[in-house]
Amino acid sequence: MTNSASPTGNVILLNRFQFCHVRNKNNGDILLHEGEPKHGKRLQLESHEEVVGVWEKIRVPDHKYAVVLNPFSAATGDIIPGDREIRPGPAEFSLHPGEALEGIEDEIVLADDEGLLLRAEKDSPHPLAGEQSFPAEAMLKAGQEILIKGERRYIPHKHIRIKEKRKSIPLSSKNGKYVQNSDTGKVRLVRGECDLFLEHNESLWNKTLTREEAQALGYEEQTTPNQSRVLVAEPRQRKDLSDAIVVDLEANEAIAIYNGNTERVVFGPDAVFLEPHERPKVLFISGGVPVRPNALRIAILKMGPDFIHDQLTVRTKDNATLAIDVNFRWRFQIDREHPYRLFALKDFVGFVAQTLSSEIREEAAKHTFEDFHSKAAELVKQTLFNGQSSRLFTENGLEIFGIDVEGIVPEDPEIKKKLADAIKTNVDIYTQRVKEEAELESARRLIDGREKNEKARQNLITLEIANSRTLTIEQAKIKGEAAVAFAESEAQAVEIRTKAEREAEILRLKDLTGILSGDGGKAYIELERARALRETDKVVVPTDSKLVLGLEKYLNE
Repeated sequence: MTNSASPTGNVILLNRFQFCHVRNKNNGDILLHEGEPKHGKRLQLESHEEVVGVWEKIRVPDHKYAVVLNPFSAATGDIIPGDREIRPGPAEFSLHPGEALEGIEDEIVLADDEGLLLRAEKDSPHPLAGEQSFPAEAMLKAGQEILIKGERRYIPHKHIRIKEKRKSIPLSSKNGKYVQNSDTGKVRLVRGECDLFLEHNESLWNKTLTREEAQALGYEEQTTPNQSRVLVAEPRQRKDLSDAIVVDLEANEAIAIYNGNTERVVFGPDAVFLEPHERPKVLFISGGVPVRPNALRIAILKMGPDFIHDQLTVRTKDNATLAIDVNFRWRFQIDREHPYRLFALKDFVGFVAQTLSSEIREEAAKHTFEDFHSKAAELVKQTLFNGQSSRLFTENGLEIFGIDVEGIVPEDPEIKKKLADAIKTNVDIYTQRVKEEAELESARRLIDGREKNEKARQNLITLEIANSRTLTIEQAKIKGEAAVAFAESEAQAVEIRTKAEREAEILRLKDLTGILSGDGGKAYIELERARALRETDKVVVPTDSKLVLGLEKYLNE
Protein backbone atom coordinates (compact mmCIF):
# COMPACT_ATOMS: atom_id res chain seq x y z
CA MET A 1 0.00 0.00 0.00
CA THR A 2 1.53 3.31 -1.08
CA ASN A 3 0.65 6.94 -0.47
CA SER A 4 -1.80 8.28 -3.04
CA ALA A 5 -1.74 11.94 -2.06
CA SER A 6 0.51 14.41 -0.31
CA PRO A 7 -0.60 17.07 2.21
CA THR A 8 -0.15 20.74 1.34
CA GLY A 9 0.81 22.74 4.36
CA ASN A 10 -1.55 21.98 7.27
CA VAL A 11 -4.54 21.20 5.03
CA ILE A 12 -5.31 17.71 3.64
CA LEU A 13 -7.99 17.18 1.02
CA LEU A 14 -9.38 13.65 0.84
CA ASN A 15 -11.75 12.47 -1.85
CA ARG A 16 -14.36 9.80 -1.17
CA PHE A 17 -11.97 6.99 -2.16
CA GLN A 18 -9.09 8.01 0.17
CA PHE A 19 -8.11 7.70 3.81
CA CYS A 20 -5.16 8.91 5.87
CA HIS A 21 -3.47 8.35 9.20
CA VAL A 22 -2.64 11.36 11.37
CA ARG A 23 -0.23 11.12 14.32
CA ASN A 24 -0.50 13.18 17.46
CA LYS A 25 3.04 14.28 18.18
CA ASN A 26 2.30 14.86 21.84
CA ASN A 27 1.22 11.28 22.74
CA GLY A 28 1.99 9.29 19.60
CA ASP A 29 -1.59 8.23 18.94
CA ILE A 30 -2.53 7.66 15.31
CA LEU A 31 -6.03 8.35 14.10
CA LEU A 32 -7.88 7.31 10.94
CA HIS A 33 -9.52 9.91 8.74
CA GLU A 34 -11.65 8.96 5.71
CA GLY A 35 -13.05 10.89 2.80
CA GLU A 36 -16.83 11.49 3.00
CA PRO A 37 -19.00 9.41 0.67
CA LYS A 38 -20.21 12.37 -1.42
CA HIS A 39 -17.99 15.42 -0.95
CA GLY A 40 -14.72 14.04 0.31
CA LYS A 41 -13.14 15.69 3.35
CA ARG A 42 -11.04 18.77 4.18
CA LEU A 43 -8.76 18.10 7.11
CA GLN A 44 -7.09 20.99 8.99
CA LEU A 45 -4.09 19.78 10.94
CA GLU A 46 -3.17 21.22 14.29
CA SER A 47 0.34 22.22 15.12
CA HIS A 48 0.89 18.99 17.13
CA GLU A 49 -0.38 16.75 14.30
CA GLU A 50 1.38 15.26 11.33
CA VAL A 51 0.31 13.09 8.42
CA VAL A 52 1.61 9.54 8.41
CA GLY A 53 0.26 8.80 4.92
CA VAL A 54 -2.65 9.10 2.52
CA TRP A 55 -3.87 5.96 0.64
CA GLU A 56 -6.59 4.68 -1.58
CA LYS A 57 -9.28 2.69 0.15
CA ILE A 58 -9.13 -1.11 -0.22
CA ARG A 59 -11.57 -2.34 -2.86
CA VAL A 60 -12.57 -6.02 -2.87
CA PRO A 61 -14.44 -7.08 -6.05
CA ASP A 62 -17.23 -9.63 -6.13
CA HIS A 63 -16.13 -13.29 -5.85
CA LYS A 64 -12.95 -12.23 -4.02
CA TYR A 65 -12.03 -11.79 -0.38
CA ALA A 66 -9.45 -9.77 1.54
CA VAL A 67 -7.33 -11.11 4.40
CA VAL A 68 -6.60 -8.43 7.02
CA LEU A 69 -4.01 -8.93 9.76
CA ASN A 70 -4.43 -7.41 13.24
CA PRO A 71 -8.06 -6.48 12.52
CA PHE A 72 -9.74 -3.55 14.30
CA SER A 73 -12.43 -4.48 16.85
CA ALA A 74 -15.28 -2.02 17.20
CA ALA A 75 -16.17 -3.57 20.55
CA THR A 76 -12.80 -2.74 22.12
CA GLY A 77 -11.95 0.18 19.88
CA ASP A 78 -8.55 -1.27 19.17
CA ILE A 79 -6.86 -3.83 16.92
CA ILE A 80 -6.45 -7.50 17.83
CA PRO A 81 -2.75 -8.22 17.37
CA GLY A 82 -1.94 -11.55 15.69
CA ASP A 83 -5.50 -12.18 14.58
CA ARG A 84 -6.78 -12.45 11.00
CA GLU A 85 -10.05 -11.42 9.49
CA ILE A 86 -11.69 -12.46 6.22
CA ARG A 87 -13.61 -9.69 4.46
CA PRO A 88 -15.57 -10.96 1.44
CA GLY A 89 -16.34 -8.76 -1.58
CA PRO A 90 -17.81 -6.69 -2.92
CA ALA A 91 -16.53 -4.32 -0.26
CA GLU A 92 -14.58 -1.10 0.24
CA PHE A 93 -12.84 -0.20 3.49
CA SER A 94 -9.98 1.73 5.03
CA LEU A 95 -7.26 0.25 7.17
CA HIS A 96 -7.12 1.33 10.80
CA PRO A 97 -3.75 2.13 12.24
CA GLY A 98 -2.01 -1.20 12.94
CA GLU A 99 -4.03 -3.18 10.42
CA ALA A 100 -2.28 -4.74 7.43
CA LEU A 101 -3.60 -6.19 4.22
CA GLU A 102 -2.28 -9.72 3.75
CA GLY A 103 -3.79 -10.00 0.29
CA ILE A 104 -6.88 -10.24 -1.87
CA GLU A 105 -7.71 -13.76 -3.01
CA ASP A 106 -10.21 -15.31 -5.38
CA GLU A 107 -12.99 -17.20 -3.70
CA ILE A 108 -12.73 -20.95 -4.21
CA VAL A 109 -15.00 -22.43 -6.89
CA LEU A 110 -15.53 -26.19 -6.67
CA ALA A 111 -16.74 -28.31 -9.58
CA ASP A 112 -18.92 -31.36 -9.00
CA ASP A 113 -15.86 -33.62 -8.94
CA GLU A 114 -13.86 -31.45 -6.51
CA GLY A 115 -13.81 -31.02 -2.76
CA LEU A 116 -11.96 -29.29 0.08
CA LEU A 117 -10.62 -30.96 3.20
CA LEU A 118 -11.05 -28.42 6.03
CA ARG A 119 -9.73 -28.45 9.57
CA ALA A 120 -10.99 -26.16 12.35
CA GLU A 121 -8.20 -24.54 14.37
CA LYS A 122 -10.77 -23.09 16.78
CA ASP A 123 -14.48 -23.49 17.26
CA SER A 124 -15.99 -21.96 14.13
CA PRO A 125 -19.31 -21.72 12.31
CA HIS A 126 -19.88 -24.86 10.27
CA PRO A 127 -19.27 -24.20 6.54
CA LEU A 128 -22.46 -26.11 5.70
CA ALA A 129 -24.60 -24.45 8.37
CA GLY A 130 -28.13 -24.05 7.09
CA GLU A 131 -27.54 -26.55 4.27
CA GLN A 132 -28.45 -30.19 3.92
CA SER A 133 -29.03 -31.59 7.43
CA PHE A 134 -26.98 -28.98 9.30
CA PRO A 135 -28.84 -26.40 11.41
CA ALA A 136 -28.11 -22.70 10.98
CA GLU A 137 -26.28 -22.56 14.34
CA ALA A 138 -24.08 -25.60 13.64
CA MET A 139 -20.50 -25.24 14.79
CA LEU A 140 -17.26 -26.95 13.84
CA LYS A 141 -15.27 -27.98 16.87
CA ALA A 142 -11.56 -27.26 17.15
CA GLY A 143 -9.54 -30.06 15.53
CA GLN A 144 -12.55 -31.40 13.65
CA GLU A 145 -12.16 -32.09 9.94
CA ILE A 146 -14.83 -32.14 7.25
CA LEU A 147 -14.94 -32.50 3.50
CA ILE A 148 -17.13 -30.18 1.47
CA LYS A 149 -17.91 -31.07 -2.13
CA GLY A 150 -18.88 -29.04 -5.19
CA GLU A 151 -20.63 -27.58 -6.97
CA ARG A 152 -20.29 -24.50 -4.74
CA ARG A 153 -18.36 -21.32 -3.97
CA TYR A 154 -16.40 -21.12 -0.74
CA ILE A 155 -14.70 -18.35 1.22
CA PRO A 156 -12.69 -19.76 4.12
CA HIS A 157 -13.27 -18.76 7.71
CA LYS A 158 -10.35 -17.28 9.59
CA HIS A 159 -10.23 -20.23 12.01
CA ILE A 160 -10.69 -22.92 9.34
CA ARG A 161 -7.61 -24.14 7.47
CA ILE A 162 -7.74 -25.72 4.04
CA LYS A 163 -5.66 -28.88 4.35
CA GLU A 164 -5.93 -29.95 0.74
CA LYS A 165 -8.04 -29.77 -2.36
CA ARG A 166 -9.33 -33.14 -3.52
CA LYS A 167 -10.65 -34.41 -6.79
CA SER A 168 -12.77 -37.49 -7.41
CA ILE A 169 -10.98 -40.46 -8.97
CA PRO A 170 -12.83 -42.02 -11.92
CA LEU A 171 -12.58 -45.81 -11.93
CA SER A 172 -13.45 -48.06 -14.84
CA SER A 173 -14.73 -51.62 -14.51
CA LYS A 174 -11.14 -52.93 -14.68
CA ASN A 175 -9.72 -50.50 -12.07
CA GLY A 176 -9.86 -50.08 -8.32
CA LYS A 177 -8.28 -48.29 -5.40
CA TYR A 178 -7.25 -49.25 -1.88
CA VAL A 179 -8.62 -46.79 0.70
CA GLN A 180 -7.73 -46.61 4.40
CA ASN A 181 -9.85 -45.12 7.17
CA SER A 182 -7.56 -42.96 9.32
CA ASP A 183 -9.84 -43.35 12.37
CA THR A 184 -10.03 -47.15 12.42
CA GLY A 185 -7.04 -48.11 10.23
CA LYS A 186 -9.25 -50.44 8.22
CA VAL A 187 -8.44 -50.75 4.52
CA ARG A 188 -11.09 -51.42 1.89
CA LEU A 189 -11.09 -52.07 -1.84
CA VAL A 190 -13.12 -49.74 -4.03
CA ARG A 191 -13.92 -51.30 -7.42
CA GLY A 192 -15.05 -49.46 -10.52
CA GLU A 193 -17.19 -48.52 -12.33
CA CYS A 194 -17.62 -45.38 -10.15
CA ASP A 195 -16.16 -42.02 -9.12
CA LEU A 196 -14.22 -42.35 -5.86
CA PHE A 197 -14.43 -39.35 -3.51
CA LEU A 198 -12.30 -39.79 -0.42
CA GLU A 199 -14.01 -38.71 2.78
CA HIS A 200 -12.32 -36.41 5.27
CA ASN A 201 -11.01 -39.36 7.31
CA GLU A 202 -9.87 -41.44 4.32
CA SER A 203 -6.67 -41.65 2.33
CA LEU A 204 -5.25 -43.85 -0.40
CA TRP A 205 -3.42 -46.93 0.86
CA ASN A 206 -0.36 -48.35 -0.87
CA LYS A 207 -0.31 -52.09 -1.48
CA THR A 208 3.21 -53.41 -2.05
CA LEU A 209 4.20 -56.65 -3.71
CA THR A 210 7.28 -58.76 -3.20
CA ARG A 211 9.62 -59.06 -6.17
CA GLU A 212 8.50 -62.65 -6.78
CA GLU A 213 4.83 -61.63 -6.71
CA ALA A 214 5.44 -58.72 -9.08
CA GLN A 215 7.25 -60.99 -11.52
CA ALA A 216 4.61 -63.71 -11.26
CA LEU A 217 1.82 -61.20 -11.99
CA GLY A 218 3.67 -59.61 -14.90
CA TYR A 219 4.56 -56.28 -13.26
CA GLU A 220 8.31 -56.95 -13.43
CA GLU A 221 10.41 -58.52 -16.15
CA GLN A 222 11.90 -61.94 -15.50
CA THR A 223 15.35 -63.13 -16.55
CA THR A 224 14.63 -66.53 -18.09
CA PRO A 225 17.09 -69.27 -19.09
CA ASN A 226 17.84 -70.11 -22.69
CA GLN A 227 14.93 -71.50 -24.76
CA SER A 228 12.36 -70.61 -22.07
CA ARG A 229 9.07 -69.18 -23.22
CA VAL A 230 8.40 -65.57 -22.23
CA LEU A 231 5.19 -65.29 -20.25
CA VAL A 232 4.57 -61.60 -21.00
CA ALA A 233 5.88 -59.59 -23.92
CA GLU A 234 6.26 -56.47 -21.80
CA PRO A 235 5.71 -55.86 -18.06
CA ARG A 236 2.47 -54.14 -17.11
CA GLN A 237 2.65 -50.65 -15.67
CA ARG A 238 1.34 -49.91 -12.20
CA LYS A 239 1.27 -46.11 -12.01
CA ASP A 240 0.43 -45.88 -8.33
CA LEU A 241 0.84 -48.30 -5.43
CA SER A 242 -2.73 -47.57 -4.37
CA ASP A 243 -4.02 -49.03 -7.65
CA ALA A 244 -5.86 -52.28 -7.09
CA ILE A 245 -4.14 -55.48 -8.23
CA VAL A 246 -6.33 -56.81 -11.04
CA VAL A 247 -5.61 -60.18 -12.68
CA ASP A 248 -7.29 -60.87 -16.02
CA LEU A 249 -7.88 -64.59 -16.36
CA GLU A 250 -8.57 -66.10 -19.76
CA ALA A 251 -10.56 -69.26 -20.27
CA ASN A 252 -8.72 -72.36 -19.03
CA GLU A 253 -6.65 -70.37 -16.50
CA ALA A 254 -6.71 -70.29 -12.69
CA ILE A 255 -5.11 -68.39 -9.82
CA ALA A 256 -4.77 -69.21 -6.13
CA ILE A 257 -5.13 -66.32 -3.67
CA TYR A 258 -4.56 -66.55 0.09
CA ASN A 259 -5.14 -64.25 3.05
CA GLY A 260 -3.60 -65.67 6.19
CA ASN A 261 -5.04 -69.16 6.60
CA THR A 262 -7.80 -68.74 4.02
CA GLU A 263 -7.32 -69.55 0.35
CA ARG A 264 -9.47 -69.30 -2.75
CA VAL A 265 -8.99 -70.48 -6.33
CA VAL A 266 -10.58 -68.52 -9.17
CA PHE A 267 -11.06 -69.91 -12.68
CA GLY A 268 -11.26 -67.81 -15.84
CA PRO A 269 -12.54 -66.07 -17.76
CA ASP A 270 -12.77 -63.44 -15.04
CA ALA A 271 -11.22 -60.23 -13.74
CA VAL A 272 -9.91 -60.95 -10.23
CA PHE A 273 -9.44 -58.05 -7.78
CA LEU A 274 -7.08 -58.78 -4.92
CA GLU A 275 -8.41 -57.57 -1.59
CA PRO A 276 -6.09 -55.31 0.43
CA HIS A 277 -4.43 -58.13 2.39
CA GLU A 278 -4.68 -60.93 -0.19
CA ARG A 279 -1.59 -62.39 -1.85
CA PRO A 280 -1.19 -64.49 -4.99
CA LYS A 281 0.33 -67.93 -4.59
CA VAL A 282 3.58 -67.98 -6.57
CA LEU A 283 4.88 -71.14 -8.26
CA PHE A 284 8.62 -71.42 -8.88
CA ILE A 285 8.71 -73.70 -11.92
CA SER A 286 11.56 -75.13 -13.95
CA GLY A 287 12.29 -74.09 -17.51
CA GLY A 288 14.79 -74.03 -20.32
CA VAL A 289 16.31 -76.94 -22.26
CA PRO A 290 17.44 -79.04 -20.53
CA VAL A 291 14.97 -78.31 -17.73
CA ARG A 292 16.52 -76.31 -14.88
CA PRO A 293 14.88 -75.48 -11.52
CA ASN A 294 13.62 -72.07 -10.40
CA ALA A 295 13.52 -70.65 -13.92
CA LEU A 296 10.15 -68.91 -13.89
CA ARG A 297 7.73 -67.46 -11.38
CA ILE A 298 4.06 -67.73 -12.25
CA ALA A 299 0.82 -66.95 -10.44
CA ILE A 300 -1.58 -67.69 -13.30
CA LEU A 301 -1.74 -71.43 -13.94
CA LYS A 302 -2.76 -72.60 -17.43
CA MET A 303 -4.82 -75.78 -17.54
CA GLY A 304 -3.28 -76.90 -20.83
CA PRO A 305 -2.87 -78.62 -23.13
CA ASP A 306 0.78 -77.61 -23.24
CA PHE A 307 4.17 -79.30 -23.40
CA ILE A 308 7.41 -79.73 -21.46
CA HIS A 309 10.51 -79.82 -23.68
CA ASP A 310 13.45 -81.57 -22.06
CA GLN A 311 16.85 -82.91 -23.07
CA LEU A 312 18.37 -85.80 -21.12
CA THR A 313 21.34 -88.12 -21.31
CA VAL A 314 20.92 -91.91 -21.08
CA ARG A 315 23.37 -94.85 -21.07
CA THR A 316 22.52 -98.09 -22.82
CA LYS A 317 23.35 -101.64 -21.79
CA ASP A 318 26.53 -101.62 -23.88
CA ASN A 319 27.69 -98.29 -22.33
CA ALA A 320 26.69 -96.06 -25.26
CA THR A 321 25.71 -92.55 -24.16
CA LEU A 322 22.78 -90.92 -25.97
CA ALA A 323 21.29 -87.41 -25.80
CA ILE A 324 17.51 -87.46 -26.22
CA ASP A 325 15.21 -84.52 -27.06
CA VAL A 326 11.71 -85.28 -25.84
CA ASN A 327 8.38 -83.44 -25.55
CA PHE A 328 5.84 -84.35 -22.86
CA ARG A 329 2.35 -83.10 -23.68
CA TRP A 330 0.26 -82.36 -20.61
CA ARG A 331 -3.00 -80.98 -19.28
CA PHE A 332 -4.65 -80.65 -15.88
CA GLN A 333 -7.65 -82.66 -14.74
CA ILE A 334 -9.69 -80.21 -12.66
CA ASP A 335 -11.37 -81.35 -9.46
CA ARG A 336 -13.90 -78.60 -8.73
CA GLU A 337 -14.41 -79.86 -5.19
CA HIS A 338 -10.67 -79.69 -4.42
CA PRO A 339 -9.25 -76.99 -6.72
CA TYR A 340 -6.34 -76.28 -4.37
CA ARG A 341 -4.73 -79.55 -5.51
CA LEU A 342 -3.74 -77.79 -8.78
CA PHE A 343 -1.26 -75.67 -6.80
CA ALA A 344 0.02 -78.47 -4.55
CA LEU A 345 3.41 -78.64 -6.30
CA LYS A 346 5.41 -75.45 -6.44
CA ASP A 347 7.45 -76.82 -9.36
CA PHE A 348 5.24 -79.28 -11.21
CA VAL A 349 7.38 -78.98 -14.36
CA GLY A 350 10.56 -79.99 -12.57
CA PHE A 351 8.81 -82.79 -10.65
CA VAL A 352 7.28 -84.31 -13.80
CA ALA A 353 10.44 -83.91 -15.89
CA GLN A 354 12.66 -85.54 -13.24
CA THR A 355 10.25 -88.43 -12.70
CA LEU A 356 9.83 -89.24 -16.38
CA SER A 357 13.51 -88.74 -17.21
CA SER A 358 14.52 -91.14 -14.46
CA GLU A 359 12.21 -93.84 -15.84
CA ILE A 360 13.55 -93.31 -19.39
CA ARG A 361 17.14 -93.75 -18.13
CA GLU A 362 16.19 -96.97 -16.37
CA GLU A 363 14.61 -98.32 -19.55
CA ALA A 364 17.58 -97.32 -21.72
CA ALA A 365 19.94 -99.24 -19.42
CA LYS A 366 18.08 -102.48 -20.32
CA HIS A 367 18.78 -102.27 -24.07
CA THR A 368 21.76 -102.18 -26.40
CA PHE A 369 22.55 -99.08 -28.36
CA GLU A 370 21.24 -100.43 -31.67
CA ASP A 371 18.04 -101.75 -30.10
CA PHE A 372 17.27 -98.61 -28.11
CA HIS A 373 18.22 -96.25 -30.94
CA SER A 374 15.94 -97.97 -33.44
CA LYS A 375 12.96 -98.32 -31.07
CA ALA A 376 13.39 -95.28 -28.81
CA ALA A 377 9.94 -93.74 -29.33
CA GLU A 378 8.15 -97.06 -28.86
CA LEU A 379 10.16 -98.04 -25.78
CA VAL A 380 9.73 -94.62 -24.12
CA LYS A 381 5.94 -94.64 -24.58
CA GLN A 382 5.66 -98.22 -23.34
CA THR A 383 7.75 -97.44 -20.28
CA LEU A 384 5.99 -94.24 -19.26
CA PHE A 385 2.41 -95.20 -20.15
CA ASN A 386 2.64 -98.94 -19.37
CA GLY A 387 0.13 -99.75 -22.09
CA GLN A 388 -2.25 -96.92 -21.12
CA SER A 389 -3.19 -93.90 -23.25
CA SER A 390 -2.03 -91.40 -20.59
CA ARG A 391 -0.45 -91.08 -17.18
CA LEU A 392 -1.87 -89.11 -14.24
CA PHE A 393 0.13 -87.50 -11.41
CA THR A 394 -2.29 -87.59 -8.50
CA GLU A 395 -0.23 -85.05 -6.53
CA ASN A 396 -1.68 -82.14 -8.54
CA GLY A 397 -3.90 -83.71 -11.22
CA LEU A 398 -1.39 -83.30 -14.06
CA GLU A 399 -1.98 -85.74 -16.94
CA ILE A 400 0.70 -86.67 -19.51
CA PHE A 401 -1.18 -87.70 -22.66
CA GLY A 402 1.52 -87.62 -25.32
CA ILE A 403 5.26 -88.19 -25.74
CA ASP A 404 7.33 -87.21 -28.78
CA VAL A 405 10.97 -88.25 -29.13
CA GLU A 406 12.25 -85.48 -31.39
CA GLY A 407 15.88 -86.53 -31.58
CA ILE A 408 18.36 -89.08 -30.32
CA VAL A 409 22.09 -88.49 -30.84
CA PRO A 410 25.09 -90.49 -29.53
CA GLU A 411 27.50 -88.46 -27.43
CA ASP A 412 30.50 -90.66 -28.41
CA PRO A 413 32.10 -88.97 -31.49
CA GLU A 414 33.07 -92.33 -33.05
CA ILE A 415 29.59 -93.76 -32.73
CA LYS A 416 28.11 -90.46 -33.80
CA LYS A 417 30.25 -90.49 -36.98
CA LYS A 418 29.33 -94.11 -37.82
CA LEU A 419 25.68 -93.37 -37.20
CA ALA A 420 25.89 -90.28 -39.39
CA ASP A 421 27.49 -92.35 -42.16
CA ALA A 422 24.84 -95.01 -41.84
CA ILE A 423 22.13 -92.40 -41.92
CA LYS A 424 23.74 -90.80 -44.97
CA THR A 425 23.91 -94.19 -46.71
CA ASN A 426 20.28 -94.85 -45.90
CA VAL A 427 19.37 -91.42 -47.10
CA ASP A 428 21.25 -91.98 -50.36
CA ILE A 429 19.54 -95.35 -50.87
CA TYR A 430 16.21 -93.81 -50.11
CA THR A 431 16.92 -90.87 -52.40
CA GLN A 432 17.95 -93.21 -55.25
CA ARG A 433 14.83 -95.29 -54.75
CA VAL A 434 12.67 -92.17 -54.75
CA LYS A 435 14.42 -91.01 -57.92
CA GLU A 436 13.84 -94.37 -59.67
CA GLU A 437 10.24 -94.42 -58.58
CA ALA A 438 9.88 -90.88 -59.91
CA GLU A 439 11.37 -91.88 -63.27
CA LEU A 440 9.06 -94.93 -63.50
CA GLU A 441 6.13 -92.77 -62.57
CA SER A 442 7.14 -90.24 -65.25
CA ALA A 443 7.37 -93.00 -67.91
CA ARG A 444 4.05 -94.42 -66.85
CA ARG A 445 2.46 -91.00 -67.09
CA LEU A 446 3.98 -90.54 -70.57
CA ILE A 447 2.49 -93.86 -71.77
CA ASP A 448 -0.84 -93.00 -70.20
CA GLY A 449 -0.71 -89.66 -71.97
CA ARG A 450 -0.03 -91.21 -75.33
CA GLU A 451 -2.81 -93.74 -74.84
CA LYS A 452 -5.20 -90.97 -73.95
CA ASN A 453 -4.10 -88.98 -77.01
CA GLU A 454 -4.71 -92.02 -79.30
CA LYS A 455 -8.13 -92.56 -77.79
CA ALA A 456 -8.88 -88.90 -78.24
CA ARG A 457 -7.78 -89.07 -81.90
CA GLN A 458 -10.01 -92.12 -82.54
CA ASN A 459 -12.90 -90.37 -80.87
CA LEU A 460 -12.24 -87.36 -83.09
CA ILE A 461 -12.29 -89.49 -86.29
CA THR A 462 -15.49 -91.22 -85.20
CA LEU A 463 -17.00 -87.86 -84.44
CA GLU A 464 -15.97 -86.49 -87.84
CA ILE A 465 -17.53 -89.52 -89.67
CA ALA A 466 -20.68 -89.14 -87.66
CA ASN A 467 -20.75 -85.44 -88.45
CA SER A 468 -20.25 -86.16 -92.23
CA ARG A 469 -23.03 -88.74 -92.24
CA THR A 470 -25.30 -86.38 -90.38
CA LEU A 471 -24.43 -83.61 -92.87
CA THR A 472 -25.24 -85.86 -95.92
CA ILE A 473 -28.54 -86.97 -94.44
CA GLU A 474 -29.45 -83.44 -93.60
CA GLN A 475 -28.59 -82.26 -97.11
CA ALA A 476 -30.73 -85.11 -98.64
CA LYS A 477 -33.55 -84.17 -96.37
CA ILE A 478 -33.23 -80.58 -97.45
CA LYS A 479 -33.20 -81.54 -101.17
CA GLY A 480 -36.21 -83.89 -100.73
CA GLU A 481 -38.10 -81.27 -98.89
CA ALA A 482 -37.22 -78.80 -101.68
CA ALA A 483 -38.40 -81.26 -104.42
CA VAL A 484 -41.64 -81.92 -102.57
CA ALA A 485 -42.14 -78.24 -102.15
CA PHE A 486 -41.43 -77.69 -105.88
CA ALA A 487 -43.85 -80.49 -106.94
CA GLU A 488 -46.50 -79.15 -104.67
CA SER A 489 -46.02 -75.71 -106.12
CA GLU A 490 -46.14 -77.11 -109.70
CA ALA A 491 -49.33 -79.06 -108.97
CA GLN A 492 -50.86 -76.02 -107.45
CA ALA A 493 -49.82 -74.02 -110.58
CA VAL A 494 -51.36 -76.63 -112.99
CA GLU A 495 -54.50 -76.72 -110.95
CA ILE A 496 -54.70 -72.97 -110.94
CA ARG A 497 -53.96 -72.82 -114.71
CA THR A 498 -56.60 -75.57 -115.55
CA LYS A 499 -59.13 -73.83 -113.41
CA ALA A 500 -58.39 -70.53 -115.10
CA GLU A 501 -58.70 -72.08 -118.60
CA ARG A 502 -61.97 -73.77 -117.69
CA GLU A 503 -63.33 -70.57 -116.26
CA ALA A 504 -62.29 -68.76 -119.49
CA GLU A 505 -63.99 -71.43 -121.66
CA ILE A 506 -67.16 -71.18 -119.60
CA LEU A 507 -67.14 -67.44 -120.03
CA ARG A 508 -66.64 -67.88 -123.79
CA LEU A 509 -69.53 -70.37 -124.05
CA LYS A 510 -71.72 -68.13 -121.95
CA ASP A 511 -70.97 -65.31 -124.34
CA LEU A 512 -71.74 -67.61 -127.33
CA THR A 513 -74.96 -68.75 -125.79
CA GLY A 514 -75.92 -65.14 -125.31
CA ILE A 515 -75.23 -64.49 -128.96
CA LEU A 516 -77.17 -67.54 -130.13
CA SER A 517 -80.21 -66.67 -128.10
CA GLY A 518 -80.54 -63.41 -129.98
CA ASP A 519 -81.99 -62.62 -133.42
CA GLY A 520 -78.81 -63.44 -135.34
CA GLY A 521 -78.43 -66.75 -133.57
CA LYS A 522 -80.67 -68.62 -135.84
CA ALA A 523 -78.91 -67.37 -138.96
CA TYR A 524 -75.55 -68.28 -137.35
CA ILE A 525 -76.84 -71.75 -136.57
CA GLU A 526 -78.06 -72.25 -140.09
CA LEU A 527 -74.76 -71.07 -141.41
CA GLU A 528 -72.85 -73.49 -139.27
CA ARG A 529 -75.20 -76.29 -140.17
CA ALA A 530 -74.68 -75.69 -143.90
CA ARG A 531 -70.91 -75.57 -143.35
CA ALA A 532 -71.06 -78.86 -141.52
CA LEU A 533 -73.16 -80.48 -144.23
CA ARG A 534 -70.78 -79.37 -146.89
CA GLU A 535 -67.85 -81.00 -145.07
CA THR A 536 -69.76 -84.29 -144.69
CA ASP A 537 -71.02 -85.12 -148.23
CA LYS A 538 -72.11 -88.70 -147.45
CA VAL A 539 -74.45 -87.66 -144.64
CA VAL A 540 -78.04 -87.51 -145.70
CA VAL A 541 -80.40 -85.71 -143.50
CA PRO A 542 -84.12 -86.16 -144.10
CA THR A 543 -86.29 -83.15 -144.43
CA ASP A 544 -88.13 -83.79 -141.22
CA SER A 545 -84.90 -84.61 -139.20
CA LYS A 546 -83.32 -82.41 -136.51
CA LEU A 547 -79.64 -81.53 -136.18
CA VAL A 548 -78.17 -81.88 -132.68
CA LEU A 549 -75.00 -79.90 -132.04
CA GLY A 550 -74.42 -81.04 -128.48
CA LEU A 551 -74.21 -77.53 -126.99
CA GLU A 552 -76.73 -78.08 -124.21
CA LYS A 553 -74.06 -79.24 -121.73
CA TYR A 554 -72.04 -76.08 -122.13
CA LEU A 555 -75.08 -73.85 -122.20
CA ASN A 556 -76.34 -75.35 -118.97
CA GLU A 557 -73.03 -74.75 -117.28
